[in-house]
Amino acid sequence: MKKLKYMLLMFIPLFFLLLTGCSKMSLSTTAKEYRADGLVAVVKGQAKDYDKLTYTVAGKTEKVDVNDNHFAISVPVSTKDQNVRIKATNGDKVETKLVKVKKAKALQDYLTFAQTYNYTLLSLGQPTDQLQLISKDGMFTHKKTDGTKWYYNVQNNQLMGIATKFSYKDLKSKTGQKNFATDLMITSKLLGADGKKVLKDFGKQTKNASKNSTKTSMSQITSNGVNFNINLSTKEFYLYITKY
Repeated sequence: MKKLKYMLLMFIPLFFLLLTGCSKMSLSTTAKEYRADGLVAVVKGQAKDYDKLTYTVAGKTEKVDVNDNHFAISVPVSTKDQNVRIKATNGDKVETKLVKVKKAKALQDYLTFAQTYNYTLLSLGQPTDQLQLISKDGMFTHKKTDGTKWYYNVQNNQLMGIATKFSYKDLKSKTGQKNFATDLMITSKLLGADGKKVLKDFGKQTKNASKNSTKTSMSQITSNGVNFNINLSTKEFYLYITKY
């Protein structure tokens, strides 16, 4: 009996030691540097056996969402390189990863764009769709009276990128087509691009895309250094306007 107790006392600590070894906390990223993809840079990685996972950029800390041990952090790009610190904790154990989000080119000074945009809308009789003139660093949404939403990334008072989405259903109506064409023309011209050329190229690609249901993106349209990228889904498409 004493021998059995002795064996148990020896076995139990060894058993938990093995369990601890099998559930070792780990944290990794797919790269050390990330570049812009649309309005953001997406930092990807894996985290296992942690209690808490966070990331810190420019002094702000946020919780990281993890799905099946994988995570993806969207960091709005800026005119400066940004360090992203990812931290995993499990009790007294701490593991960190430091990655860099590379700087990108700005489209334009944000205040200049907002002022000219608002003046243009006033001249078209659309006073209710004015853009805010002052924006904090980060992303914000501008909802127009026609229901469309435009997303702006502003960093250090610079307009880094613009995005929007339109449903195929809306584009089938004359009103929807007119609204989209007007918005695209105005935005393109204010950024120094050839609005007519952009709209023409978009029309051609949309027509070709409708014949190929397996396509998920369209070829990049570039005019005077401004890039227009379009991703397709089953019900809508996403437009990203950048200079990088």
